[in-house]
Amino acid sequence: MDINVGSGRTLLSYHTEKIGEDIVVKVLGGKAHIGSVAVGCDGKNTVITAKTHKDNFLAEPLIKALIGEFSCNCVVMAGFHADDITKEEIATVLKNHQKGISLVVNSLKK
Repeated sequence: MDINVGSGRTLLSYHTEKIGEDIVVKVLGGKAHIGSVAVGCDGKNTVITAKTHKDNFLAEPLIKALIGEFSCNCVVMAGFHADDITKEEIATVLKNHQKGISLVVNSLKK
């Protein structure tokens, strides 16, 4: 399932996939890439972030939401980049992400 939140430079796209009972979510925006990967199961998570990247700010809250709601293995891959991003745009991306987390969790409950 695909979910988009926001617009323009602050657009976040979520692609969710079930693999058996497990969940994989990709969060991408701007110049998409792999900046952070989070794995969660049994209420615990591990986040790995590429050097100089800050995509853990997208991966970690989403993995925590997923493992809080679902009893399965979960993976989140996040990659967002916008050249010369402003503080206001960063705030918008994070606000969009909060909405995106809710939409992803609710869509997976169905």
